[in-house]
Amino acid sequence: MAVTRAHEVLATAANNPQWLQDLAHWVRYYQVGIKQVFFWACQFDILAKAAGNARRQQNYNMQTASNMMAAMAILGWKDALIYMGYLSHAALNRRHQLVLQYEEEHRRAQAFMLRLFADWVGDVSHQWPAYAYDEPIYEALLLHWRTPNPEDLLPCLLAACDRHTWQSGKDSLKNFYDFNQDWHLERVPVEILYILRLRQWEGLANPQKINHPLMATPYDQLPPEQSVPELDELMQGVLKRAREDWPQYDEVLSLSALKSGHK
Repeated sequence: MAVTRAHEVLATAANNPQWLQDLAHWVRYYQVGIKQVFFWACQFDILAKAAGNARRQQNYNMQTASNMMAAMAILGWKDALIYMGYLSHAALNRRHQLVLQYEEEHRRAQAFMLRLFADWVGDVSHQWPAYAYDEPIYEALLLHWRTPNPEDLLPCLLAACDRHTWQSGKDSLKNFYDFNQDWHLERVPVEILYILRLRQWEGLANPQKINHPLMATPYDQLPPEQSVPELDELMQGVLKRAREDWPQYDEVLSLSALKSGHK
């Protein structure tokens, strides 16, 4: 539910003065939930190995994880984004991803956001299928996203905005869209704001204006960085029970463990 609500907040931000607070609330729930997903996948691996088979619990949704990383960037949650990026690579490299989504749906924008994260931090990687490397717009952005002059980046950003509009639609059994109607991101430039926030964190200037219909208010500029809400009673209860049942819970989910497990 948290993923659905977070996407809905992004889609309706223009009509919601409290959209940043609402987004922060639901992304916080997502953070708790995705840790649970990853932890149970790791425990399944241990049980499967003990039983003498190589089965994996494949429950990692690359599309929603990348979108939520972009939401964290929009909120200005640097530490949260770093953690989520390493968790995502650990999940991918342990083959926890949803197979059909990863192999057949070809979500190039989401693969791009994860590849951009890897380029940003510099010490993590994943060997993607060929489709992740065949979009010239994203290859150009990966090559030039750190360019000092923001105006030099504008052609790439405008091309990415155009691609976003082309990649908005309703999924079918044969056609899949990076910004499909299920997640309501047809008019939400998550990948553009993600790039701009990473540039800001790198101390680089961003274009004053990206003249494209996709970059309409409130997405015409990066919002101020938001504070991270405290865990509410429900989230605290979930974590308390997990730690009681599984003493190794925090160790498995620590950033150092994720970094060592991305290979």
